[in-house]
Amino acid sequence: MDFLNTIFTFPTVVFTTLLLIVMVFWLIALLGFADIDLLEGDVELDVDGGGDSFLQMGFGGVPLTISISFVVLISWVASFYAHQLFAYALGDGVMFYLLGAAMMLGCFVLSIPLTAILIKPLRRFFDSKEAASKNDFIGLECVIATSKVTSQFGQAKVQFQGTEQLIEVRADEEGLFALGDTGFLIEHDANKNSYLVVEKPW
Repeated sequence: MDFLNTIFTFPTVVFTTLLLIVMVFWLIALLGFADIDLLEGDVELDVDGGGDSFLQMGFGGVPLTISISFVVLISWVASFYAHQLFAYALGDGVMFYLLGAAMMLGCFVLSIPLTAILIKPLRRFFDSKEAASKNDFIGLECVIATSKVTSQFGQAKVQFQGTEQLIEVRADEEGLFALGDTGFLIEHDANKNSYLVVEKPW
């Protein structure tokens, strides 16, 4: 009962709710009704802008859904034990929620570097480039996976040797592509590790 009381009491209940959502997602994914790359086309990662991003924090190389799942799980575990150890210090009334919120934020911040460390061994399972050189994608069709493609931002999915791979793409003109459009890869930029995509010539 003490376990249930802790996980369903603020602040741990916030992470408990998120963890339940994550568990439902993975159950749906195992049943084949959701793709683990579900969020890749919805989150714009500023890879070239120099700002903080999931890639720069060490989250690159695995699907975003896996990184988020680790963050939620680690946050939940940290919050549970912090709640057990420091429940006496949370006080009552307004202080209870203020200190609880601070504890929740601390657990979340702690989970980010821990997640980056834990997902590193998983990257080799999602490394899609070991069987292909950069130029092998040139001449292939791709499906745009982001809301737009510009000279600084864009991602697309390409089929290669029976697998679907997510790559960085760029376009000379903004507004040519939207999510779900089909493009044609014509050039690889080694400096930016991205491909120039143009409209299909047919």
